[in-house]
Amino acid sequence: MMQQTRVLMERAAGEALPEWEVLNASFQLLYIAKGQDIFAADEWQPHIYVVRSGIVKLTYLSEDGHEWIKSFIGEGDFFACPNVLIAGLRTDYFATAVEECEIEQIDSVSMKRLTDAYPVWQRAIRQLLEWHIVRKDLRERELLTMSPEARYQSFLKTYPTVAARIQLKDVAQYLGVTAEALSRIRKRLQM
Repeated sequence: MMQQTRVLMERAAGEALPEWEVLNASFQLLYIAKGQDIFAADEWQPHIYVVRSGIVKLTYLSEDGHEWIKSFIGEGDFFACPNVLIAGLRTDYFATAVEECEIEQIDSVSMKRLTDAYPVWQRAIRQLLEWHIVRKDLRERELLTMSPEARYQSFLKTYPTVAARIQLKDVAQYLGVTAEALSRIRKRLQM
C-alpha cells in the first residue's frame, strides 16, 4: 500500500485523487539498511521516492572524493532526480539511508499517465514541484548569503526532527563547514 505517498499526493492536490490502481503495478516498498544507497550517481532511476520511515541524505561527490550533502529527506517527504525525470539523463547524486528506512518507490511513467489524464494529478505534481523549488531556493540563499552560524540556525529550524537523529559530521557537511567549526558554532550558541 502506498500509504505515505497517498497522504503526500492528496495533501498536495487538496483533495482525493482518482485511479490509484494505475500506480499499483509499479509500486515497491523498499527496506533500506543504514548506510545503504537507494541509488548512486550515474544510474537510471526514473522513480519518485517517498520516505515512510527513516532519514535519507542526498549527496554529491566531488572529483577529489569529498561528500557534499545537498539535503535530508525525512518521514513524509519525497525525492526524485530531476536529471532523470525531466532531462532523461542519469542521476548526478547519491541517495543514502542515514538510518534504517522504509521507502515507497513509484515509477514516474505510471505517474505521468495519471498527470496526462487528470488535472487534479497535475495540480498535485505542480504543488510538489513548487514545494521543492522553495526548498532549493532557501538552500541556495543559505549557502550564498548566510554565515555558517546562521546556516546552522536555519538548519535547526528547517530540520528540527532530523537534527537530533543524525551525526554531527553530516550536519557539518550539509553546512559546508568542518566538524571542528560546527563544534565552535554550537558552543557559541549555548553561551
